[in-house]
Amino acid sequence: MLASLPAGVSEHEYLLDTDFFHNMENSDVLEADVRAHVRVDHKNDTYYLHCHLEGMLQIACDRCLDPMDHPVDADYDMAVKYGPDYDDSADGLLVIPETDASLNLAYMLYDTAILTIPMRHVHPQGACNQAMAGLLRSHNAEEEGEEPDTDEFPDEEMD
Repeated sequence: MLASLPAGVSEHEYLLDTDFFHNMENSDVLEADVRAHVRVDHKNDTYYLHCHLEGMLQIACDRCLDPMDHPVDADYDMAVKYGPDYDDSADGLLVIPETDASLNLAYMLYDTAILTIPMRHVHPQGACNQAMAGLLRSHNAEEEGEEPDTDEFPDEEMD
């Protein structure tokens, strides 16, 4: 309940687990254990939020599809004020209607965690599933007799 927070600093802890991510819009997270620490500094009718997320997401490797761990260590800052209408057009400032007594942090925390995942997420060199890498190499040749492009799978030895 944002409106009921007294002036000053308050701190809150949340666990973003596997169920949290599955209940959101992302099924790409296989497992999750991320701790969210939210510090709210309420002064002068403004709520200054500092969110720190730390933990681990398990996602599928883009190359071999086996699970891989992705560490999460991210911060997000936001100022929140009450106003006549919802307005998120200013960077770093969220205006919520005066009729809203609370602020749902779920999407803010979700976005902060998900945005730590790089566009291309693959195992470290040599850690991909060898059977899948071999299968991918065998289907990578463009014409019969042509050698597969080894740049696609640089961490795998060619036979």
